[in-house]
Formats: sequence, structure tokens, C-alpha cells
Amino acid sequence: MLYLAALVCCMFTLTACGDDEPDVMANGTYTITFGSDFFKAANFAIIHYKGVNGENKRDIVQSGTTWSKTISTKVPAEFGFKVEIETRDDLAIEQENYDITMTGAISGAISNGGTGSFSNSVQLISTSAAQKDVLNVLKANSVKTYGYRFDKNGNASQYTPVF
Repeated sequence: MLYLAALVCCMFTLTACGDDEPDVMANGTYTITFGSDFFKAANFAIIHYKGVNGENKRDIVQSGTTWSKTISTKVPAEFGFKVEIETRDDLAIEQENYDITMTGAISGAISNGGTGSFSNSVQLISTSAAQKDVLNVLKANSVKTYGYRFDKNGNASQYTPVF
């Protein structure tokens, strides 16, 4: 009888353990802005980015001036992207100069009981180019990376993401 009573007490002790704390979440938004002539000189841009729980994701962008994605994930969290540019081989001489600038931005904040935030942008390609130089500029900048991470305490720091 004593053995049975001890077993019942152990069951209650084991089932009473649990994590009632909600997960601390990080919400982040990626934004890549392309110059107005970017896709006249590039076939496409492959954007690799960190998704939920650090999962590697990717999108292929072939037109437009802005790509954006918002992610919500548990802390510790990584927010980062890599842009790969595929240039055109058949760039027709249509204009004297091309706006091929490219800006990347990441912003984010902690929610559900944590504190911390970050917001920053970086000029990935910071030049307009003459027609004769546009493909060389894009090829020289064909891969760009940028990232932020939150540690378990919600502190943000810059890092170079790996995909």
C-alpha cells in the first residue's frame, strides 16, 4: 500500500511540471529596394532569407522596385538575407545611364515579455552606372549579405548570415 501511495505521488509530481511562460517572440521585416532600372540590367535577383526558427528560405524577384517579407519567430532569432544577382547578357543600348542602386533593410522588435529592437538599412549597390559599366557594376556586386540576430536576452547585434 505504501508503494502504491509513493507511485501516485510521483505521478502528480511529474505531471505538475510544465512551462507556463509564453515564448518570447521576435518580429522582423526585410525590405530590398531596387533602382528603377535594376531589372533592365539584371535577369533576376535571388533573395535568400532567414525564416521562422532560422529556416533558410528564398524568393526569386524579376521585376518591381521593392521586395518585402515579415517573419515572426522564437528568440533567440536570426534575421538575415543574401541577394544573388543574375545579369543580362543582352543589355541593349537604350539609355546613357542606369539607376541600378539596391538598398537592403531589416527592422524588428521583441514581443511577448521581452524587450529589444533593431532597425537599419545598408546600401548594397550605391551607384548609378553608365551603360558601358552597368553589367560590370552588377557583376562586381553579384552577392550581398546582411543580418541581425537576437540573443536569448533580446539583445540585438549585427552578424553575417550563412545560407
